[in-house]
Amino acid sequence: MQKHRMFKPHSNIEKKILMREIILSHSFPMPKSEAFSNLLSLQTTLNYVPMWFIICLFISFNGQAQEEKMALRKGNDAYHGGKPIEASNYYKKSLKEKQTYYKANFNLGDAYYKTAELIKSGKIPTPNKRMTADSAANLVYDQAAEQFEVVAKSLVNSDTVQKAWHNYGNAKLMQKNYEDAIYGYKKALKLNSKDEDTRYNLAYAQKKLAEQQKNQKKDDKKDQNKKDQENKDQEKKEKEDINNKNDKEKQEAQQPQMSKEQAEKMLNALKNDEKKMQSLRKKKGDPANKVKVEKDW
Repeated sequence: MQKHRMFKPHSNIEKKILMREIILSHSFPMPKSEAFSNLLSLQTTLNYVPMWFIICLFISFNGQAQEEKMALRKGNDAYHGGKPIEASNYYKKSLKEKQTYYKANFNLGDAYYKTAELIKSGKIPTPNKRMTADSAANLVYDQAAEQFEVVAKSLVNSDTVQKAWHNYGNAKLMQKNYEDAIYGYKKALKLNSKDEDTRYNLAYAQKKLAEQQKNQKKDDKKDQNKKDQENKDQEKKEKEDINNKNDKEKQEAQQPQMSKEQAEKMLNALKNDEKKMQSLRKKKGDPANKVKVEKDW
């Protein structure tokens, strides 16, 4: 297995974050006890099964095995040829042939990771024009992390599992999901505490998490201050409305009220005025009642 250096993801990183970019091409070693048990089982089976059936079964099994391995090799060729998307299709085809073919899972994780790098850098367009390069890359980084997690939780080979957790941490780090990145690096260090690259990545992720939490607290404080100010403004407005209403009621209450005696006097005065007007009209005569009499010849 070869180690491949991962690109420097951020300009402010003093040291390169190493990616365990290992394209697996050989079978995982089988424990001796399991191999011996399988051999005894096969020998016992051969004593009771016709030879023609065994030959057909062997040819069929060998053909299926060749298909998954062939897809894996084609995927490796595409990956090393700078075609990670094409490589991922071959790895998925390999997994379709055999779901527990964890070499294909690991390599698929590498292919997804490389694809996310290219999307982030703008070398591969986003699948949706409405998506930004960062958001599209984050989705693919998440797919890469899923594949590495499958490998890490399915195998017993500590070297491969350690590298899978390391790569899981890197994928989460690229998403700025620092808590999950720290989780992956710690799992990797439990299997190999002397891995300096993982130690560095862990320290970097912890530093970025502290900065993120600090900035989050500042943002939360700004939001709270803004909310407090809005509440104060609302309370002030409500108080002003109440004061205005009280002032209006006060002004209305202060207006002079007419007593019953005053109202009767005013009513009598109006009646007297009406009588005077009627008397005046009688003295002058009502013009409407006058009729013009023609002169008699």
